[in-house]
Amino acid sequence: MTSASDLVTLCADIDSAVHRVASHAPETPLLRLPVLDQLIHGEILLKAECLQATGSFKIRGALNAMAVLTERDGNDSVVAFSSGNHGIGVAYAAKCLEKTAIIVVPNDAPRVKVERIKALGGEIVFYDREHENREQIATSLLQDSASTLIRPFDDWHTIAGQGTCGAEILTQYPDGIDSVVICTGGGGLAAGVGTYLKSHHPALEIYTAEPEHWADHRHSFAAGRKLALTETSPTLCDGLMAPEPGELTFSINLLNGASGLSVSDSWVIEAMRLVWQQLGLRLEPSGAVGLACILASPQRFEGHRVVVTLSGGNVDEPLFQRLMGLAGEAA
Repeated sequence: MTSASDLVTLCADIDSAVHRVASHAPETPLLRLPVLDQLIHGEILLKAECLQATGSFKIRGALNAMAVLTERDGNDSVVAFSSGNHGIGVAYAAKCLEKTAIIVVPNDAPRVKVERIKALGGEIVFYDREHENREQIATSLLQDSASTLIRPFDDWHTIAGQGTCGAEILTQYPDGIDSVVICTGGGGLAAGVGTYLKSHHPALEIYTAEPEHWADHRHSFAAGRKLALTETSPTLCDGLMAPEPGELTFSINLLNGASGLSVSDSWVIEAMRLVWQQLGLRLEPSGAVGLACILASPQRFEGHRVVVTLSGGNVDEPLFQRLMGLAGEAA
């Protein structure tokens, strides 16, 4: 179980990770929209991780974990399992650090994510997410080669890398923050960013944001223990289809007093539309779920200064165009 002293250590490790990440991943902006400020009679700050070098925040954790773990193991190759964005991050980090990467990816992953992994030099091994276990496949690949496993979220060094997003936020906006809403699959971004921001703003309210039928964090926080989903439904948010929180990430997020939010795909489409029309930024559904939660329940954030992650923008063009056509009917 994570302790308060562990959170102090995590903040220190996030500070140490900043230079590793900044060497290969650009700082992303905090953006404002008057229409959003008016919605809550406060301030909404959009952390545009969709503008990262790989199109999502995942590059942060991949760079830090790969730099630390491969130096420890002495390996020049890595293995990762991913729904797409973590795989892109690992492939990008491998190219930057002159290593080779094998990525285990579901066979229904968005084409744009698969193509980006390949373009970065990553080798792809497909699996069937309905009938195969990606961790078992990755483990078998590790046994066949001298490689290091780079986990997508439930790893200390990955979490510290994701936390550099929080360090950037504090540099860009040193004033008080009341709430942070973080797109959440396994919980690594929430654990890293939430820990770092709360260490500077103790009264901060941390919210995880998930699609409504994949709200394992919301259910787990309400129960005070980690729960696995027993029933799920299809969602546009392919990057957030984790059936249960990570062991380490949930322990950190629970200690930080995080709460869970969830929202329908129709609100996700509305969030994508707003960001596209107002800022010209393309969000993937998984990257829009945090803003969607605010749009669906603005009264929760009345008068607050809120940071929300726009966590990814790797969306297939046909899907994006179709959803933008449907957006007028959303919500």
